[in-house]
Amino acid sequence: MFKQYVKQALHTLGENRLTSAVSILGTMLSVAMILVVVLQFQINLVGYSPVSRRDRMLYLYSVHTRSKDGGEDNNTGLSAEAVRACLYSLKTPEAVTATAWNSHVISIPGRRLFEEYTVCYTDPAFWEVFDFRFLSGRPFTEADLNSGLPRAVISDQLAGILFGSREVVGRDILVNNVMPCTIAGVVERPSRAAGEAFADVWMPYTANALYTRWGGCDGICGPFGATILARERSDVDALYAEIRQAVARYNAGKADYRLTPPRPFTHLERALGSGSHRVGWGEYLRTTGWVLLFLLLLPTLNLTGIVQSAVQKRRAEMGLRKAFGATGGRLFAQVVCENLIITWIGGLLGIGLSVVLLYAGRSFLLTSDTVITPGMLFRPLLFAAALFFTLVLNLLSAGLPALRIARERIVESLRDADE
Repeated sequence: MFKQYVKQALHTLGENRLTSAVSILGTMLSVAMILVVVLQFQINLVGYSPVSRRDRMLYLYSVHTRSKDGGEDNNTGLSAEAVRACLYSLKTPEAVTATAWNSHVISIPGRRLFEEYTVCYTDPAFWEVFDFRFLSGRPFTEADLNSGLPRAVISDQLAGILFGSREVVGRDILVNNVMPCTIAGVVERPSRAAGEAFADVWMPYTANALYTRWGGCDGICGPFGATILARERSDVDALYAEIRQAVARYNAGKADYRLTPPRPFTHLERALGSGSHRVGWGEYLRTTGWVLLFLLLLPTLNLTGIVQSAVQKRRAEMGLRKAFGATGGRLFAQVVCENLIITWIGGLLGIGLSVVLLYAGRSFLLTSDTVITPGMLFRPLLFAAALFFTLVLNLLSAGLPALRIARERIVESLRDADE
Protein backbone atom coordinates (compact mmCIF):
# COMPACT_ATOMS: atom_id res chain seq x y z
CA MET A 1 0.00 0.00 0.00
CA PHE A 2 2.76 2.45 0.91
CA LYS A 3 4.44 1.69 -2.40
CA GLN A 4 1.27 2.83 -4.17
CA TYR A 5 1.27 6.04 -2.12
CA VAL A 6 4.86 6.71 -3.22
CA LYS A 7 3.90 6.26 -6.88
CA GLN A 8 0.93 8.57 -6.44
CA ALA A 9 3.09 11.20 -4.71
CA LEU A 10 5.68 11.08 -7.51
CA HIS A 11 2.91 11.38 -10.08
CA THR A 12 1.55 14.41 -8.25
CA LEU A 13 5.02 15.97 -8.20
CA GLY A 14 5.26 15.66 -12.00
CA GLU A 15 1.70 16.80 -12.62
CA ASN A 16 1.79 19.90 -10.41
CA ARG A 17 5.38 21.01 -10.71
CA LEU A 18 4.96 24.60 -9.51
CA THR A 19 2.84 23.62 -6.50
CA SER A 20 5.22 20.80 -5.63
CA ALA A 21 8.26 23.07 -5.96
CA VAL A 22 6.69 25.63 -3.62
CA SER A 23 5.84 22.88 -1.11
CA ILE A 24 9.38 21.46 -1.19
CA LEU A 25 10.94 24.93 -0.96
CA GLY A 26 8.77 25.89 2.03
CA THR A 27 9.59 22.63 3.81
CA MET A 28 13.30 22.96 3.02
CA LEU A 29 13.54 26.50 4.41
CA SER A 30 11.55 25.65 7.52
CA VAL A 31 13.56 22.52 8.35
CA ALA A 32 16.84 24.31 7.55
CA MET A 33 16.14 27.24 9.89
CA ILE A 34 15.01 24.92 12.68
CA LEU A 35 18.06 22.70 12.26
CA VAL A 36 20.39 25.71 12.45
CA VAL A 37 19.09 26.21 16.01
CA VAL A 38 19.39 22.47 16.70
CA LEU A 39 22.93 22.28 15.25
CA GLN A 40 24.07 25.26 17.31
CA PHE A 41 22.88 23.44 20.42
CA GLN A 42 24.39 20.15 19.25
CA ILE A 43 27.85 21.68 18.75
CA ASN A 44 27.74 22.92 22.34
CA LEU A 45 26.53 19.53 23.61
CA VAL A 46 28.26 16.63 21.87
CA GLY A 47 31.81 15.43 22.38
CA TYR A 48 34.67 15.68 19.89
CA SER A 49 38.41 16.12 20.29
CA PRO A 50 39.62 17.55 22.63
CA VAL A 51 36.29 17.46 24.54
CA SER A 52 35.23 13.94 23.63
CA ARG A 53 34.36 13.09 27.27
CA ARG A 54 31.80 15.85 27.69
CA ASP A 55 29.21 13.34 28.87
CA ARG A 56 31.28 12.91 32.07
CA MET A 57 32.39 16.53 32.53
CA LEU A 58 31.17 18.79 35.33
CA TYR A 59 31.89 22.49 35.72
CA LEU A 60 32.43 25.06 38.47
CA TYR A 61 32.80 28.56 37.03
CA SER A 62 31.23 30.69 39.74
CA VAL A 63 31.02 30.29 43.53
CA HIS A 64 29.28 32.24 46.26
CA THR A 65 31.05 33.67 49.29
CA ARG A 66 29.57 35.54 52.24
CA SER A 67 31.17 37.50 55.06
CA LYS A 68 30.58 36.18 58.57
CA ASP A 69 28.51 39.21 59.50
CA GLY A 70 26.35 38.71 56.38
CA GLY A 71 27.13 42.18 55.06
CA GLU A 72 28.92 41.16 51.85
CA ASP A 73 28.07 38.59 49.20
CA ASN A 74 30.22 37.74 46.20
CA ASN A 75 29.80 35.60 43.12
CA THR A 76 33.27 34.95 41.80
CA GLY A 77 35.84 32.37 40.80
CA LEU A 78 38.12 30.46 43.14
CA SER A 79 41.63 31.28 44.26
CA ALA A 80 44.50 28.84 43.77
CA GLU A 81 44.41 28.22 47.52
CA ALA A 82 40.70 27.32 47.47
CA VAL A 83 41.19 25.06 44.44
CA ARG A 84 43.96 23.15 46.18
CA ALA A 85 42.02 22.81 49.44
CA CYS A 86 38.54 22.04 48.10
CA LEU A 87 38.98 20.42 44.68
CA TYR A 88 42.40 18.83 44.25
CA SER A 89 41.75 16.67 47.31
CA LEU A 90 38.56 15.09 45.87
CA LYS A 91 38.62 11.28 45.52
CA THR A 92 35.32 10.72 43.70
CA PRO A 93 36.24 12.16 40.26
CA GLU A 94 38.81 10.80 37.85
CA ALA A 95 40.51 14.19 37.46
CA VAL A 96 40.06 17.86 38.40
CA THR A 97 41.64 20.77 36.56
CA ALA A 98 41.61 24.49 37.38
CA THR A 99 41.59 26.99 34.52
CA ALA A 100 41.85 30.75 34.10
CA TRP A 101 42.07 32.62 30.79
CA ASN A 102 43.73 35.83 29.71
CA SER A 103 44.90 37.51 26.51
CA HIS A 104 48.60 38.26 26.12
CA VAL A 105 50.93 39.42 23.40
CA ILE A 106 52.99 36.42 22.30
CA SER A 107 56.28 36.95 20.47
CA ILE A 108 59.71 35.33 20.16
CA PRO A 109 63.18 36.49 21.23
CA GLY A 110 64.64 38.94 18.73
CA ARG A 111 61.30 39.56 17.06
CA ARG A 112 58.96 41.97 18.79
CA LEU A 113 55.30 41.28 17.91
CA PHE A 114 52.05 42.84 19.10
CA GLU A 115 49.35 40.26 18.29
CA GLU A 116 47.38 39.03 21.31
CA TYR A 117 46.49 35.37 21.79
CA THR A 118 44.39 33.46 24.29
CA VAL A 119 46.42 32.00 27.17
CA CYS A 120 45.01 29.37 29.52
CA TYR A 121 46.64 29.12 32.96
CA THR A 122 46.04 25.62 34.25
CA ASP A 123 47.63 22.49 35.75
CA PRO A 124 48.86 19.06 34.54
CA ALA A 125 45.43 17.47 35.18
CA PHE A 126 44.14 19.57 32.26
CA TRP A 127 45.70 17.04 29.89
CA GLU A 128 43.87 14.18 31.64
CA VAL A 129 40.48 15.86 31.42
CA PHE A 130 40.87 16.91 27.79
CA ASP A 131 42.16 14.61 25.05
CA PHE A 132 44.39 16.88 22.99
CA ARG A 133 46.38 15.49 20.10
CA PHE A 134 50.07 16.22 20.63
CA LEU A 135 51.92 16.76 17.36
CA SER A 136 55.29 17.03 19.11
CA GLY A 137 56.63 17.19 22.65
CA ARG A 138 54.56 16.52 25.77
CA PRO A 139 52.44 18.33 28.38
CA PHE A 140 54.05 20.28 31.18
CA THR A 141 54.36 18.21 34.36
CA GLU A 142 53.52 18.34 38.05
CA ALA A 143 57.17 19.20 38.71
CA ASP A 144 56.84 22.19 36.37
CA LEU A 145 53.72 23.34 38.27
CA ASN A 146 55.31 22.94 41.70
CA SER A 147 58.53 24.69 40.72
CA GLY A 148 56.82 27.51 38.86
CA LEU A 149 58.99 26.92 35.81
CA PRO A 150 57.68 28.81 32.76
CA ARG A 151 56.73 25.93 30.47
CA ALA A 152 54.12 26.13 27.73
CA VAL A 153 52.16 24.03 25.29
CA ILE A 154 51.20 25.96 22.15
CA SER A 155 48.88 25.28 19.24
CA ASP A 156 50.16 24.19 15.84
CA GLN A 157 48.63 27.33 14.34
CA LEU A 158 50.60 29.61 16.68
CA ALA A 159 53.77 27.58 16.08
CA GLY A 160 53.35 28.14 12.36
CA ILE A 161 52.80 31.87 12.81
CA LEU A 162 55.78 32.38 15.12
CA PHE A 163 58.31 29.88 13.77
CA GLY A 164 56.95 28.60 10.46
CA SER A 165 57.18 25.03 11.78
CA ARG A 166 55.61 22.63 14.27
CA GLU A 167 58.99 21.32 15.40
CA VAL A 168 59.58 23.96 18.05
CA VAL A 169 59.91 21.98 21.30
CA GLY A 170 62.64 23.51 23.48
CA ARG A 171 62.45 26.94 21.86
CA ASP A 172 61.29 30.03 23.75
CA ILE A 173 58.35 32.37 23.37
CA LEU A 174 57.88 35.72 25.12
CA VAL A 175 54.67 36.48 26.98
CA ASN A 176 53.86 40.21 26.80
CA ASN A 177 57.34 40.63 25.28
CA VAL A 178 58.79 40.19 28.77
CA MET A 179 58.45 36.71 30.28
CA PRO A 180 60.40 33.95 28.49
CA CYS A 181 58.67 30.58 28.38
CA THR A 182 60.05 27.30 27.03
CA ILE A 183 57.81 25.27 24.70
CA ALA A 184 57.17 21.77 26.04
CA GLY A 185 54.75 20.57 23.38
CA VAL A 186 52.64 21.44 20.34
CA VAL A 187 48.98 20.39 20.01
CA GLU A 188 46.41 20.56 17.29
CA ARG A 189 44.49 23.79 17.80
CA PRO A 190 40.98 23.09 19.12
CA SER A 191 37.85 24.66 17.71
CA ARG A 192 36.51 27.69 19.55
CA ALA A 193 33.32 25.68 19.95
CA ALA A 194 35.24 23.67 22.57
CA GLY A 195 35.31 26.76 24.75
CA GLU A 196 36.15 24.91 27.97
CA ALA A 197 39.48 23.82 26.45
CA PHE A 198 40.25 26.48 23.83
CA ALA A 199 43.44 28.57 23.91
CA ASP A 200 46.51 29.29 21.82
CA VAL A 201 48.91 28.82 24.76
CA TRP A 202 48.55 26.67 27.89
CA MET A 203 50.83 27.36 30.87
CA PRO A 204 51.14 26.26 34.51
CA TYR A 205 49.40 28.93 36.57
CA THR A 206 52.37 29.05 38.94
CA ALA A 207 54.46 30.54 36.13
CA ASN A 208 52.56 33.80 36.65
CA ALA A 209 52.75 35.02 40.25
CA LEU A 210 49.55 37.03 39.80
CA TYR A 211 47.53 33.83 39.71
CA THR A 212 49.09 32.34 42.83
CA ARG A 213 48.81 35.55 44.90
CA TRP A 214 45.26 36.40 43.78
CA GLY A 215 42.97 35.78 46.74
CA GLY A 216 40.31 38.23 47.91
CA CYS A 217 37.51 37.42 50.38
CA ASP A 218 39.90 36.01 52.98
CA GLY A 219 41.87 34.15 50.30
CA ILE A 220 38.82 32.41 48.79
CA CYS A 221 38.05 34.48 45.69
CA GLY A 222 40.17 34.31 42.58
CA PRO A 223 40.22 33.86 38.79
CA PHE A 224 39.84 30.08 38.53
CA GLY A 225 37.04 27.89 37.36
CA ALA A 226 37.24 24.12 37.37
CA THR A 227 36.38 21.25 35.06
CA ILE A 228 35.82 17.90 36.75
CA LEU A 229 35.97 14.57 34.92
CA ALA A 230 33.64 12.16 36.69
CA ARG A 231 34.22 8.43 36.60
CA GLU A 232 30.53 7.82 35.94
CA ARG A 233 27.69 10.10 34.82
CA SER A 234 25.79 9.24 37.98
CA ASP A 235 28.52 10.52 40.33
CA VAL A 236 27.12 14.06 40.63
CA ASP A 237 25.46 13.57 44.03
CA ALA A 238 28.45 11.71 45.52
CA LEU A 239 30.79 14.39 44.19
CA TYR A 240 28.66 17.19 45.65
CA ALA A 241 28.66 15.45 49.05
CA GLU A 242 32.46 15.23 48.99
CA ILE A 243 32.73 18.90 47.96
CA ARG A 244 30.55 19.88 50.94
CA GLN A 245 32.87 18.03 53.30
CA ALA A 246 35.98 19.64 51.77
CA VAL A 247 34.42 23.12 51.92
CA ALA A 248 33.41 22.61 55.56
CA ARG A 249 37.03 21.80 56.45
CA TYR A 250 38.26 24.79 54.47
CA ASN A 251 35.75 27.20 56.06
CA ALA A 252 36.81 26.10 59.52
CA GLY A 253 40.11 27.89 59.01
CA LYS A 254 38.59 31.15 57.75
CA ALA A 255 38.05 34.13 60.03
CA ASP A 256 35.93 36.53 57.97
CA TYR A 257 34.33 34.76 55.02
CA ARG A 258 32.56 31.51 54.23
CA LEU A 259 32.47 29.64 50.93
CA THR A 260 29.09 28.16 50.00
CA PRO A 261 29.59 24.57 48.80
CA PRO A 262 29.18 24.80 45.01
CA ARG A 263 27.20 22.16 43.12
CA PRO A 264 28.84 21.53 39.73
CA PHE A 265 26.92 21.96 36.49
CA THR A 266 26.57 18.95 34.22
CA HIS A 267 27.57 19.43 30.61
CA LEU A 268 23.91 19.38 29.54
CA GLU A 269 23.20 22.25 31.94
CA ARG A 270 26.20 24.11 30.53
CA ALA A 271 24.92 23.61 26.97
CA LEU A 272 21.52 24.94 28.05
CA GLY A 273 23.21 28.17 29.17
CA SER A 274 24.16 27.63 32.82
CA GLY A 275 26.85 30.02 34.01
CA SER A 276 26.34 32.16 37.07
CA HIS A 277 23.07 30.30 37.69
CA ARG A 278 21.64 26.91 36.76
CA VAL A 279 19.51 26.73 33.61
CA GLY A 280 17.15 23.81 32.96
CA TRP A 281 15.05 22.72 30.00
CA GLY A 282 12.13 24.90 31.11
CA GLU A 283 14.07 28.16 30.98
CA TYR A 284 15.87 27.15 27.79
CA LEU A 285 12.62 26.38 25.98
CA ARG A 286 11.06 29.63 27.18
CA THR A 287 13.82 31.52 25.39
CA THR A 288 14.21 29.39 22.25
CA GLY A 289 10.95 27.44 21.98
CA TRP A 290 9.00 30.34 20.50
CA VAL A 291 11.62 30.68 17.75
CA LEU A 292 11.21 27.01 16.80
CA LEU A 293 7.41 27.37 16.96
CA PHE A 294 7.45 30.40 14.66
CA LEU A 295 9.75 28.67 12.17
CA LEU A 296 7.46 25.65 12.20
CA LEU A 297 4.06 27.37 11.99
CA LEU A 298 4.85 29.99 9.34
CA PRO A 299 5.48 27.52 6.48
CA THR A 300 2.76 25.22 7.85
CA LEU A 301 0.09 27.85 7.11
CA ASN A 302 1.32 28.21 3.53
CA LEU A 303 1.65 24.47 2.98
CA THR A 304 -1.82 23.81 4.41
CA GLY A 305 -3.34 26.01 1.71
CA ILE A 306 -1.35 24.25 -1.01
CA VAL A 307 -2.31 20.79 0.24
CA GLN A 308 -5.95 21.88 0.57
CA SER A 309 -5.95 23.06 -3.05
CA ALA A 310 -4.42 19.78 -4.25
CA VAL A 311 -6.93 17.73 -2.25
CA GLN A 312 -9.86 19.73 -3.65
CA LYS A 313 -8.86 18.69 -7.17
CA ARG A 314 -9.06 15.03 -6.10
CA ARG A 315 -12.46 15.12 -4.37
CA ALA A 316 -14.12 13.14 -7.12
CA GLU A 317 -11.42 10.48 -6.88
CA MET A 318 -11.82 10.31 -3.11
CA GLY A 319 -15.62 10.10 -3.46
CA LEU A 320 -15.36 7.20 -5.89
CA ARG A 321 -12.92 5.37 -3.63
CA LYS A 322 -15.34 5.77 -0.75
CA ALA A 323 -18.14 4.43 -2.94
CA PHE A 324 -16.09 1.31 -3.59
CA GLY A 325 -15.43 0.71 0.11
CA ALA A 326 -12.40 2.79 1.06
CA THR A 327 -12.60 3.90 4.68
CA GLY A 328 -12.05 7.42 5.94
CA GLY A 329 -8.96 6.23 7.79
CA ARG A 330 -7.41 4.86 4.62
CA LEU A 331 -8.07 8.09 2.72
CA PHE A 332 -6.59 10.09 5.58
CA ALA A 333 -3.49 7.88 5.59
CA GLN A 334 -3.15 8.22 1.81
CA VAL A 335 -3.17 12.03 1.82
CA VAL A 336 -0.78 12.22 4.78
CA CYS A 337 1.63 9.64 3.35
CA GLU A 338 1.65 11.22 -0.09
CA ASN A 339 2.42 14.61 1.43
CA LEU A 340 5.06 12.97 3.64
CA ILE A 341 7.06 12.01 0.54
CA ILE A 342 7.16 15.68 -0.49
CA THR A 343 8.08 16.88 3.01
CA TRP A 344 10.81 14.23 3.26
CA ILE A 345 12.37 15.56 0.06
CA GLY A 346 12.21 19.06 1.51
CA GLY A 347 13.59 17.78 4.82
CA LEU A 348 16.62 16.15 3.19
CA LEU A 349 17.34 19.33 1.25
CA GLY A 350 16.84 21.27 4.48
CA ILE A 351 19.59 19.25 6.22
CA GLY A 352 22.09 20.25 3.56
CA LEU A 353 20.94 23.90 3.60
CA SER A 354 21.17 24.06 7.41
CA VAL A 355 24.85 23.01 7.30
CA VAL A 356 25.55 25.67 4.65
CA LEU A 357 23.73 28.35 6.68
CA LEU A 358 25.51 27.38 9.90
CA TYR A 359 28.91 27.51 8.23
CA ALA A 360 28.15 30.81 6.47
CA GLY A 361 26.82 32.41 9.66
CA ARG A 362 29.20 30.86 12.18
CA SER A 363 30.72 34.23 13.12
CA PHE A 364 27.26 35.33 14.30
CA LEU A 365 25.93 32.03 15.64
CA LEU A 366 29.15 30.78 17.27
CA THR A 367 32.37 32.83 17.16
CA SER A 368 34.31 34.45 14.36
CA ASP A 369 36.91 31.77 13.57
CA THR A 370 35.14 28.65 14.82
CA VAL A 371 36.28 25.54 12.99
CA ILE A 372 33.30 23.27 12.18
CA THR A 373 34.14 19.61 11.58
CA PRO A 374 31.93 16.76 10.33
CA GLY A 375 32.22 15.14 13.77
CA MET A 376 30.36 18.09 15.29
CA LEU A 377 27.49 18.00 12.81
CA PHE A 378 26.65 14.54 11.61
CA ARG A 379 25.26 12.94 14.73
CA PRO A 380 22.06 10.96 15.36
CA LEU A 381 20.60 14.08 16.99
CA LEU A 382 20.70 15.92 13.65
CA PHE A 383 18.81 13.25 11.72
CA ALA A 384 16.37 12.62 14.57
CA ALA A 385 15.59 16.33 14.73
CA ALA A 386 15.15 16.54 10.95
CA LEU A 387 12.82 13.53 10.96
CA PHE A 388 10.84 14.87 13.91
CA PHE A 389 10.28 18.34 12.46
CA THR A 390 9.48 16.90 9.03
CA LEU A 391 6.83 14.64 10.54
CA VAL A 392 5.35 17.48 12.60
CA LEU A 393 5.33 19.78 9.58
CA ASN A 394 3.66 17.08 7.52
CA LEU A 395 0.95 16.37 10.09
CA LEU A 396 0.21 20.06 10.61
CA SER A 397 0.04 20.92 6.90
CA ALA A 398 -1.66 17.77 5.55
CA GLY A 399 -3.58 16.60 8.62
CA LEU A 400 -6.47 19.10 8.50
CA PRO A 401 -7.16 18.79 4.72
CA ALA A 402 -6.85 15.00 4.97
CA LEU A 403 -9.21 14.85 7.94
CA ARG A 404 -11.75 16.99 6.14
CA ILE A 405 -11.78 14.87 2.99
CA ALA A 406 -11.87 11.66 5.01
CA ARG A 407 -14.97 12.79 6.94
CA GLU A 408 -16.83 14.16 3.91
CA ARG A 409 -19.85 12.23 2.70
CA ILE A 410 -19.69 10.49 -0.70
CA VAL A 411 -22.59 12.50 -2.16
CA GLU A 412 -21.00 15.81 -1.24
CA SER A 413 -17.67 14.82 -2.81
CA LEU A 414 -19.22 13.70 -6.07
CA ARG A 415 -21.70 16.60 -6.24
CA ASP A 416 -19.07 19.27 -5.65
CA ALA A 417 -16.80 17.58 -8.18
CA ASP A 418 -19.57 17.69 -10.82
CA GLU A 419 -20.15 21.37 -10.14
